[in-house]
Amino acid sequence: MAKTAQAFNVLPAPRFAREGDFLHISTIYPIDATGKVVHTNAVSPFVGEAEIAAQTRAVLETLRSVLAEAGSSLERVVKAEVYLVDAADFYEFKLVWREFFPHDPPARATAVVGDDHIIPGARLSLSAVALAGNAKTKREFIHVNDAPDPLEAEWCAQAIKAAPFVFPSPVPATDFKSGIAAGRDLRAPNYGSDTELQLQYIFAQWAKILRAAGSGLDQALKAQAYERDLSNFHAMDRIWGEHIGRGAGTAPPTRSSMAMRELLVPGALLVPNMMFLAPDAGHQKTESRKGLRWHPEELRNVHYSPGIFAGDWFFMAGQVAITDYKNLKSMTAPPGLPHYFSDIEIQTAATMELLREQLEGNGLSLRNIVDARIFLVEPRRDYRGFERAWRRIFEPIGHWPSMNLIPSKQANGLGGVMMYDLIVEIDLTAHRQHRGGG
Repeated sequence: MAKTAQAFNVLPAPRFAREGDFLHISTIYPIDATGKVVHTNAVSPFVGEAEIAAQTRAVLETLRSVLAEAGSSLERVVKAEVYLVDAADFYEFKLVWREFFPHDPPARATAVVGDDHIIPGARLSLSAVALAGNAKTKREFIHVNDAPDPLEAEWCAQAIKAAPFVFPSPVPATDFKSGIAAGRDLRAPNYGSDTELQLQYIFAQWAKILRAAGSGLDQALKAQAYERDLSNFHAMDRIWGEHIGRGAGTAPPTRSSMAMRELLVPGALLVPNMMFLAPDAGHQKTESRKGLRWHPEELRNVHYSPGIFAGDWFFMAGQVAITDYKNLKSMTAPPGLPHYFSDIEIQTAATMELLREQLEGNGLSLRNIVDARIFLVEPRRDYRGFERAWRRIFEPIGHWPSMNLIPSKQANGLGGVMMYDLIVEIDLTAHRQHRGGG
């Protein structure tokens, strides 16, 4: 057995941030208390415990430790996100996952990011959302019989409800029996789009699950659209607008559109990683257009909302360093002086300035940020500069949101942000009453 990992801060973020009944757990890597990567003690890579199993055990022990520090426990996790180096590691990962979550496991997103984690040798990273130990909110395991069940294959829930939110597991368009269950008829390959058909299949299954949880597709709040090839974006976005946007009579959710190297089912082109609202008297979905320099639907007919309120929660779309969206001009160092300045620091600062304007336009500030997702195209090259820029922003105010750091590249190795010279996207969640991390 490998040495148990303990909570060790790698990122400029608290181990967790609490707001109300919810805990947002920052990215955990398989490292021990000294910051060294955990490895299996097996005498051979082909004997005994696999490397991914030892590292999965390490991150889950750390998660248990962080939750205990926050007064909570593994039984109260509602959603986890796991980013693997290699899809071939998943089965050994699942065996350990099942040990730690033997009954009613949480919803989970699982995607493959390649060997791009900022900790060399790390085979995975993990982040999570959980209920606090003294939360009044109850965790509900949602299951319906007429939708594909990922329990046996992935050991995750169809969805978890923790009012007022519903977290469906982002799984590919599979029936968990024969592989991908939606796509073009190969006898007529020019009719239809695999991307569109896969997303339609996912939304059709989710509609049944959400109904059982007191929600619906029209209650989508926040999303990350994970795609293996960003050239499929236009087809994805069309179905998005028809099913969870203006075409369906609702404001589309906030969204980041990011690349993943691979998904767990061969042939899967995308998965939507989303949360929904189960509306109640204190939480209604309301779009806000305040604090914006532009609106993406009006300027470029792209189907997402930059900001949505649900009670005091404020969900924001992923933002990038484009100050003129009409001309799509990215913020970079002067082209003729590439070595005098840092593109990652320039883009991080510019992106956060746009997000600050949006927050302030809605009566909020940087102090109200609960959680930040950071998508880096080249994390090993750029993380150091990103951290410098992040510290310059947050050290003066003495507040640090939790952080989920996610590498983002397409299957072909190209950048995972929508435009080629963008190297970071930042996706925030805020709350009117929030004033600090854990």
